[in-house]
Amino acid sequence: MVALVACETLLLVLLTLLVVGLLRGHAEILRRLGPPEGPEEAEIPPRGSVLPEPDRRAGARAGRDVVGTTLERDAVQIGLGDGAPPTLLAFLSSGCTVCEGFWRDLRDRNRPPGVLADLRFIAITKDPSRESPTRLRELAPTDLPVVMSSTAWSDYGVPAAPYFVYVEAGRVHGEGSASNWKQIMSLLRDAIDDRAHAGRGEQRASEIDQVLATNGIGPGHPSLYPAERPAGPDRP
Repeated sequence: MVALVACETLLLVLLTLLVVGLLRGHAEILRRLGPPEGPEEAEIPPRGSVLPEPDRRAGARAGRDVVGTTLERDAVQIGLGDGAPPTLLAFLSSGCTVCEGFWRDLRDRNRPPGVLADLRFIAITKDPSRESPTRLRELAPTDLPVVMSSTAWSDYGVPAAPYFVYVEAGRVHGEGSASNWKQIMSLLRDAIDDRAHAGRGEQRASEIDQVLATNGIGPGHPSLYPAERPAGPDRP
């Protein structure tokens, strides 16, 4: 009887050690794998692609002011409302392979002339907890405003770097991913042309309203609506 109890005790100890070993091995595997990647680590679009957001119409949403810190850790707020100059927001990272080309071109002043030269250009990275100000000072040219603001990435729904947003008169008029300046220029030209076309339509509508008002015709005037015609034998 004593021998049986001793054998059972020994088996129980061995089983406990086996379970502890399995748990430790499982924990080590999880530690090496690390936490799963979050949605903000989205895959960078293939080189040569421009991906406009399908659920965002140009000019359909307001452009929020960019609030964050400079590379010297000073607080900064950049206004994008009415009266602000047309602005291209460049969401870049210090660890993005495609972004390295943009940083290099900006340092070497290989920025395309024409449309882009007339815009305010602002680079936006994530907060210092996610980016290194020292590394960014090495990448960014001295004449380029750089704002560290994870909030701006959230406000503008940036899926991954590099990403570009064109803001004019407090509204977003174009956005998308790009891997080179040619794609950015195409995005800008389309956004500016769309903006100008919409402006001409609004101006034309205003001119028509002024002509009607000069002639005493305003909203609800009978001449703006067809008179009801009496029903005849050939009319229902």
